Amino acid sequence: MLTQISHIVMAVADLGRCRTFYGQTLELPQIGQGVNATGQAVCLFQVGPSVLELQEDPVAPLFGQTESALRPEINHFALYVDDLDATYDTLKDRDIEFDGVPHTTELGHRNMQRALVTCTDPNGFHIQLAQVVDPRPHLEGRRAAKKRMAAALQADAVLFGGIDHIATYCTDFSATRAFYKDILGLEEFFHSTTREEGVEVAAGFEQGAFAIGGTDIELATDETWQELGPGEIRQLSFATDDIDQAYEVVESRGGKPEGPAADWSPLADVHRRAFMLRGPDGLVVQIIQRL
Repeated sequence: MLTQISHIVMAVADLGRCRTFYGQTLELPQIGQGVNATGQAVCLFQVGPSVLELQEDPVAPLFGQTESALRPEINHFALYVDDLDATYDTLKDRDIEFDGVPHTTELGHRNMQRALVTCTDPNGFHIQLAQVVDPRPHLEGRRAAKKRMAAALQADAVLFGGIDHIATYCTDFSATRAFYKDILGLEEFFHSTTREEGVEVAAGFEQGAFAIGGTDIELATDETWQELGPGEIRQLSFATDDIDQAYEVVESRGGKPEGPAADWSPLADVHRRAFMLRGPDGLVVQIIQRL
């Protein structure tokens, strides 16, 4: 039913600086810019088969600098690379400041072992560069899906092959797990109540991961945060090849769309059909069919 991540909508306080960062420094192909139906200035970038949509919001706070104690539901996303060291060297030459140097996670850290490094965009949002290095046979399907995602763009000059993973948090793991697994129908390929060896977790800790194309939706609880808010990522969208069927299936599984599928355009010359619903903690989720 759902095939891949379609859109990530991010609110930014300074669209000009962020457009330069994503379009010139990271060299994501820009596929559109203008003003949307609500009067916001927006800019669209291609990330593998997906779209990163920046929406200018002058009052959008820097990441982690909200006045309330709300933790963003989406903590970060990671861009998929085939060779992390080479990509890191390329971006270092462009004066990107990284939080440390590339490192390899332990087996058991989240769902897959990766080589990672983190940088920060002009709005303070954390972005990881991720190379999958997990050798375990049972994850061959996920490795292959990521390679297919990266190959689909067929552009040698593009640094990133798509969105490797999106890290999310929740206040009710069972409800959010059911939302992704039972209502949206994503494949759950990882679930654990522990972390990697030697890392202690609080009672009730759970984490999981769901497959959508080459992207992993990572989900975890965090005992130190009782409330979650939208943060900079305002919307997460999934692609489908049949929007009407997707609407019927979501409704039949107990989902509650906020209206039937209808024409929708992030920009005047970009045409889609879509419907919207919300996750248990309020995350706006949109299901989209390209026209």
